[in-house]
Order: sequence, then structure tokens, then C-alpha cells
Amino acid sequence: MNELKDIWHQEPNGGDLLEQMLQNKTFRQANIQTPLAKLKRNLAIHIGYAAIITIGYALIIYYFAFWQVQACMYLLIIFNLWAMITSYKLYKNIDLNLTGTNVLNELKKHYHAFMEWEKQSMRAGLMIYPFAAAGGFMLGGAVGSGKSPEVWLSDSRIMIIMAIVVMVLVPLGYLVAKWMTKVAFGRYVFQLKERIDELEAEG
Repeated sequence: MNELKDIWHQEPNGGDLLEQMLQNKTFRQANIQTPLAKLKRNLAIHIGYAAIITIGYALIIYYFAFWQVQACMYLLIIFNLWAMITSYKLYKNIDLNLTGTNVLNELKKHYHAFMEWEKQSMRAGLMIYPFAAAGGFMLGGAVGSGKSPEVWLSDSRIMIIMAIVVMVLVPLGYLVAKWMTKVAFGRYVFQLKERIDELEAEG
């Protein structure tokens, strides 16, 4: 917003026109609503992808009768259901019309709720990633060898390899999840914080 002001102030009468626009109630409301609308839209997309992935886990359980893999898939399904529920609660609570009596407090409430949701999601992900990595490793080994995990996991060397794979994939998965969250939501969270800072400065 500040960059936009600088550019407009360089033009003849541009500064006055911009100030008039910024003081216009409709324009200000749209300017405030934009990052919230984007966050809400991307949350809906996030929930949709989680639902599709959950169906994929269910199909793995159905088609691959290895209890070790199925146990991991059940845990992943539980995690995804929890993620979808918490995401939907956040989605539902985003009030684009800002019907509260204090717009600044409403924006702060949405901002802090989103930051808390992101923090909880990343922490929960760290607990579930080892099961995702182990489940994927066991599924790949079972399909590739044509033998059940009990057979080839009896080899201590395979267990060591699986442990190494899990130790590598867990932090990698965390970093990828963090990057994807930033791509999907980071810009709009930053914009929302900017709107909050602007309103606080005006107050």
C-alpha cells in the first residue's frame, strides 16, 4: 500500500486522488476484505486436496492387505480428518463482511486464529510424518518384492535403511509442507498484517 502511495504521489494530482480513494468507505472495505477472501478461498482448496488425499489412503487400505501399511494409513486418515475439521472451522469463522463492531479487532482475531492454525498444523505434521514415511517405505517394499513386510523387514539391514529413510524424509516433508503453506497463504497473511498495521497507525 505504501508503494502505491509513493507512485501516485509522483503523478500530478495523483496524491489527492489516491487519498480520496483511500478515504472512500467502499474502497477501504474492499481493500481490507481482499486478503481475507483469498485466505478463505485457499482454505477451501486446501480442504479439497486433503479430502482427495484421504480417499487415496482409503484405497491403499482397501487394495493392499498389509496390516503394517494399513495401520500407517489409518493414522494418516485420522490426521487428515483432524486437519480438515480444523481448517473448516477456521474457514467458517472468517467473516468477510466484518460484521463486528470493531474492524481492527476483527482483523486481529482472524490473523491470530490463522497463525495459531498454521502453528498447530505444522506441529501435528511433525508427529505424523514418520508414519507417512514408514508406511510409504513398507508399501513400496511390499509391492516391489511381492512379499509381505514381515518377510523382508526381518532383515536388520532393511530396518536400518527404513530408519534412515524416515530420518531423511521427516524433516524434508516438514520443509516442503512449510513451503507449500507459505505459497498458499503467506502473501495474504502478510497483506492482512499490513491492513492491521495501517489501521493501528490511523488510530
